[in-house]
Amino acid sequence: MSSFLLRFPPERYQEDNRNYDVFLSFRGDDTRASFTSHLYTALHNAGISVFKDDETLPRGNKISTSLGLAIEESRLYVVVFSKNYAGSLWCLQELEKIMECHKATGQVVVPVFYDVDPSEVRHQTGHFGQAFRNLEAYINLKMEEEMQPGWQKMVHECPGISGPSVFRDCNGQSEILERIHRLVEDWRVSLRKIVSISPGSGFGKI
Repeated sequence: MSSFLLRFPPERYQEDNRNYDVFLSFRGDDTRASFTSHLYTALHNAGISVFKDDETLPRGNKISTSLGLAIEESRLYVVVFSKNYAGSLWCLQELEKIMECHKATGQVVVPVFYDVDPSEVRHQTGHFGQAFRNLEAYINLKMEEEMQPGWQKMVHECPGISGPSVFRDCNGQSEILERIHRLVEDWRVSLRKIVSISPGSGFGKI
């Protein structure tokens, strides 16, 4: 896998007072044991402060104010797309907030594709598309409201942002771990560039 250094617009970080370096958005059932836990550990060991949503907390139909604030206060968003990501109302609401911040302030979004092809995410096909349609049917039936009209466009746009290689072609867990460490090192270098732009901010301070 080739190096994937992120490009941060310096003007966006002149007054950087964010509390987290990385916000992780993921579907736990798909990725927690096989990927996300390893990614979180690698980021933590590299001195990168990470907000990882605790999916064991009780949830309503809307993301909490504190979770929305954590998204706003993060420098980098890592969205781990998996087969059932779009089947989670919570994940789509997180992604909606992430893309809102990305468009408003230029905060960087990195899509990572775990066992799913970017084209499946972009066009809502395959397992990913079926999960999206299942959620839409559930919302229309159980919640007596329609799927947000902007979600389909949002899910289409995010995979169009430059991201690392697809993980479905890895040969076993050892190759996944190797790729994770390469990604984390690239992100660490890029995040340190942000801190050097803003003397008042601290890398990995939380």
